[in-house]
Amino acid sequence: MRARWGRIAAWAVTAGALGWLFWKTPVTEVLAALKQATPWTIPAVLAAVILIYIADSFAIWKTFGWFLAKLPFRDVVLVRGATYLLAAINYSVGQGAIVYFVHRARGVPVMRGVATVLLIMGTNLLVLLMLVTVGLGLGGARPAGLLPVVGIAWAGLGVYIGVVLAKPRFLVSRPVFDVLLSAGLGGHLKAMLVRLPHITALMLYQMVALRSFGVALPLGTALAALPVVMFIGVLPISVQGLGTTQAALVLFCAPFVPAGAHDPRAVILGASLAAQAVSLVFQIVTGSLCLRTRTARGLGDAAKAANTPAT
Repeated sequence: MRARWGRIAAWAVTAGALGWLFWKTPVTEVLAALKQATPWTIPAVLAAVILIYIADSFAIWKTFGWFLAKLPFRDVVLVRGATYLLAAINYSVGQGAIVYFVHRARGVPVMRGVATVLLIMGTNLLVLLMLVTVGLGLGGARPAGLLPVVGIAWAGLGVYIGVVLAKPRFLVSRPVFDVLLSAGLGGHLKAMLVRLPHITALMLYQMVALRSFGVALPLGTALAALPVVMFIGVLPISVQGLGTTQAALVLFCAPFVPAGAHDPRAVILGASLAAQAVSLVFQIVTGSLCLRTRTARGLGDAAKAANTPAT
């Protein structure tokens, strides 16, 4: 029941965000902006999406190999592709599919798989924090409230480092914290290093989409703003980040739309929706194909079972 209400809330947030955006920006303006996109928009965005897929699979492959179990890269690519479709239906099902596959393939305890996924999610946030900090240092966009949030994040990181170094006994005894604490600072740094190409590809995806609509972000602004947009987009408060991602991009990027173009909000909204549409089509096609392979066959049913609470 709680999961159902969570999905309803996510759809409500998505509808509300898109409704607000289109209330502020007429659909006709967005359609006019779409017509002005360069001819290479779709192939360029698609190339960036494919790069994201490969870089993400590589990071998972290396991180799992270090902290969970060694797997063939081909298997990781297929399973990651399959989870695209599963996550589009339900995010937790997508994550459960990855954990279940490793459990099925290597007999690794499910809880250790969950702990490794937590490590991956944590290193994602650490890389985003580093990039935002560099961007702010280069004079990137500084909307109200960003600096305090970054400061609080760094303070939290300091506490986390202290916990990793101290390894408190009451946390060490809990399996869900096993990988996080046993990885140490060196393990976290390795996981961050292999995650960097994936985050870079995600930023490139947004920059290519914006550039195809005539919007060129300064490097400092891109580093400071886009990681924040990515973080907002992955929060489980909307469906696939739809609506919340567009709102964040309008906030950060509208000032950089060239003068004399269409309504800046329409340009940013059109670029973001077009890019997300290309990404969604790729994920549906890739997920459907990967789920048909022997490696990922049965993954959907197994992941749903793994995410169903025991009665």
